[in-house]
Amino acid sequence: MNNHYDVIVVGAGAVGSAAAYHAAKAGHRVLLLEQFEIDHQLGSSYGASRIIRYAYDNPVYVELAKATFPGWQALEAEAGERLYTRTGGIDFAPAGEPALSDIARSLQTAGIPFEVLTPEEARARFPQFRFEDDFQIIYQADSGVLEASKCVRAQVRLARTRGAIVQAGTPVTGIEVGRDDVTVQTPRGAFHGARLVLVPGAWGREVFGMVGLNLPLTPVKAQEGYFAAEPASDFEPERFPVFIGHVRARNGMISYGLPSIGGSGLKVGMHGGPPVADVATMDRSPDMEAIEMARDFMRRFIPAGADAPLRLARPCLYTMTPDEHFVVDRHPQHPHVIISASCSGHAFKFSHLLGEILCDLAFVGETRHDVGLFRISRFAIA
Repeated sequence: MNNHYDVIVVGAGAVGSAAAYHAAKAGHRVLLLEQFEIDHQLGSSYGASRIIRYAYDNPVYVELAKATFPGWQALEAEAGERLYTRTGGIDFAPAGEPALSDIARSLQTAGIPFEVLTPEEARARFPQFRFEDDFQIIYQADSGVLEASKCVRAQVRLARTRGAIVQAGTPVTGIEVGRDDVTVQTPRGAFHGARLVLVPGAWGREVFGMVGLNLPLTPVKAQEGYFAAEPASDFEPERFPVFIGHVRARNGMISYGLPSIGGSGLKVGMHGGPPVADVATMDRSPDMEAIEMARDFMRRFIPAGADAPLRLARPCLYTMTPDEHFVVDRHPQHPHVIISASCSGHAFKFSHLLGEILCDLAFVGETRHDVGLFRISRFAIA
């Protein structure tokens, strides 16, 4: 096997698989390394569904979303399978909640159409919800669902089709950075490349430490719950929108949800969770307190889900930065090493585009997309 590549990508989750896809599509010799199996359940990218939306309170993300939607549609066409389902999406909160005002302002500035609904209008359109009389609801029609595992597998498959070498079950044990090349050590031997793209997800502190970076990353255990709400037809994508409820639970977190995808059940979770000291030894059993808080939320806003049987509960690892913005940048001392810590619980929708951006940084040194918000220099790092 050839062990010298134009680029080595470490981590085959949503963003890493996208980087490998885009690099292979551009004709580069690509090696994608994954410590576990492809589409494993231990990180951030596995599962039935993730939200895709324009509705952000920060205009940087709205502009990125403008490129994100066409990218997924093009990947769908190439993969020959459905990855994105349009459901529409709602954000709701008591009137006067700053987040809703900021979302409306960002959407309006970007020219993205949306509606502001009264509780009565929203209840008529989405009778599964019980909105309180002093609430305000923003509806954006393009929001929807990405089938997460299908997206990852499609990107890996198409990267392979275009010539990428994919090595699953290959953890990285060391990295040597030269002036214009890199050597990556693994139990399967050493691999050499002209460029290195690091997308290690919740294992970031260890992997980034191999290239001398101490980034302020905190893995957290977020809990997903899938509920068998009845009637099931009310919670299918044709009738039920993705949502974010800007209402704090007793742990201070906001809730989100998605319709049933392929029989998954209604998905409800909270944005965040307790910090994880060691990803390798963490408790991966369901957090039943978080499930009960999801039920409390549904008791208030989605009554049919409150006491529905729990079909599945599984943890999803977020890798949080202090400001909850991504890290997408070139290494401060080694510009041929590209760094991505792109989670903070909301990166999946952007992952296909982020892969393109990482390739831009690796092979061109810059990107046409605005990634100033994601620079490493915003942190005081040792």
